[in-house]
Amino acid sequence: MKKTIFLAALIAGLWAKAQTHRFIYDVVYKKDEASEFLTKENFHLDIHPDKTDYYQRDFFIADSLISGNIQFPKDAKLNTSSIVSHKAGDELYDEYDLLENTILKLQTKDSQNWKLANENKKVKDLVLQKATTHYGGREWTAWFAKEIPFQEGPYKFHGLPGLIVELYDDKNNYKFELVKSTKLDKPVKNMFIDMAKQNGVSTTWDKYKTTKLAYYDSPINFIRNGNQSDQFFLNDGTKVNPTNRREINERLRENIKKNNNPIDLDRKINYQ
Repeated sequence: MKKTIFLAALIAGLWAKAQTHRFIYDVVYKKDEASEFLTKENFHLDIHPDKTDYYQRDFFIADSLISGNIQFPKDAKLNTSSIVSHKAGDELYDEYDLLENTILKLQTKDSQNWKLANENKKVKDLVLQKATTHYGGREWTAWFAKEIPFQEGPYKFHGLPGLIVELYDDKNNYKFELVKSTKLDKPVKNMFIDMAKQNGVSTTWDKYKTTKLAYYDSPINFIRNGNQSDQFFLNDGTKVNPTNRREINERLRENIKKNNNPIDLDRKINYQ
């Protein structure tokens, strides 16, 4: 964690509950469990006084660019990402799955049964304590900092007596590493996150799975969603027209089937 950046000094009062604190994680993971190829992305954990939001950094970048009237990159993953949100002290999590032009809102109750270990290590100015748990079909190891008094962590991980600074599973499929933290004095607003929450369609797990399978069955038809135009664009800027529609449809199906290694392994959808 040589590149980990923390605020200047960890004094009581820096972590006042009445403010929003943003923690940025490096997330290194395997999209395809059978592959050794690793993907690296940044995610934000925004801890507000009344709620917590976890989302891909692309949402922050896009909001900043739009606010400055600057066009954001076509390869931004806003339409193929998810946002995880929950109220302070609540184990009910709302997950907004952005499936191109459809937003599914799935609510789950999540908690981890942590086992605290009598093992510590020092990173920069922080003393981290080790904890382990079985969650979502994986074995996890976390290192948390009591000096940062938030019982939160990346994704849906929470419940330790301090912020989770490092987190990884025993198969090296996922590793989360805190790299930066900052205090925000003003309320945080993000038009893309707010829009996703406003337009999310509440669904049960069975309906969620059925919708995901329908998307896999024919991604192009799903994305078109009644649009009768002969051509349209994917989120990455690819132009789809009658001459390449079948080829792109099969490519999307292959990507969905191959890149199917969710954090919650026990909720993995079986694409045939």
